[in-house]
Amino acid sequence: MRIAYVSCKELPEADIDEQPLVEGLIKAGHAVEVVAWDDESVDWSGFGLALVRATWNYAQQVESFEAWIGRVDSLTTLMNSAQTLKWNLHKEYLCELSDAGVPIIPSVFADRYISLGVEEVVGLEGWAKIVIKPTVSGGSYKTKVFDLTNGELESAQAFFDEMIAQRDMMIQRYMPSVDTVGETALVVIDGELTHAIEKRPRFDHQEEEVYLREEISDEMRMFVKKVLDASGKEYLYARVDVIPGDDGAMMLSELEMLEPSLFFPYSSHAVDVFVRGVEKFAPVRE
Repeated sequence: MRIAYVSCKELPEADIDEQPLVEGLIKAGHAVEVVAWDDESVDWSGFGLALVRATWNYAQQVESFEAWIGRVDSLTTLMNSAQTLKWNLHKEYLCELSDAGVPIIPSVFADRYISLGVEEVVGLEGWAKIVIKPTVSGGSYKTKVFDLTNGELESAQAFFDEMIAQRDMMIQRYMPSVDTVGETALVVIDGELTHAIEKRPRFDHQEEEVYLREEISDEMRMFVKKVLDASGKEYLYARVDVIPGDDGAMMLSELEMLEPSLFFPYSSHAVDVFVRGVEKFAPVRE
């Protein structure tokens, strides 16, 4: 099968997944080409499958990217599916998961142009430290943290006002566990929790620190199942990012089904599962 590994013309950072996955697919007998979603010269109908993997500049051109999903879906098969990609594009999916009983990081969402007082939100919620970011964001794009106990309320309001004039935004409580244990990224491919990565959440201009988690607890496995069941979405790949709450219980940071890094250099087994999944889910269509 001829497969498009979908990236973008200008990667904001290195894609560590590209080489191991492309090599794995080629080894399995597939013809793979790395192509950019924002390259208008690409003939998508020439591919049997388009794997959405490193489209990491989409947050800067959301409308174009959403239109691209719809257009390419009519020309070939997208993976993950167009329905899943569009659902996962906007972080208000967290509200849907919360309504289904998934514990999420406390969040307040605001539509573009909506006037909102950060002080009022903080007062109502009792948050001392917050994260402000767009509801459509990749690679920590335009994501900033503010410590309101350290006199940063005015800066937080100024940043929010600047950004809400451009896009939908969200305010989240900054979880204290970020500074201690960080996040755990649980990678799920073809229904299998293949590996887990420990990472520290990052903000604008920060480097990400990651390392392989040696053991995956039963609690994590049950939490992942709960999240994916609640989403009700079809997927080949997903990443469930979790963080401990104040009581130590897991909370969902993000469910990434659009273009998550899957940390393939840390798990050759995950690459094998992905390749088998492609062959299992992909249509017989060149």
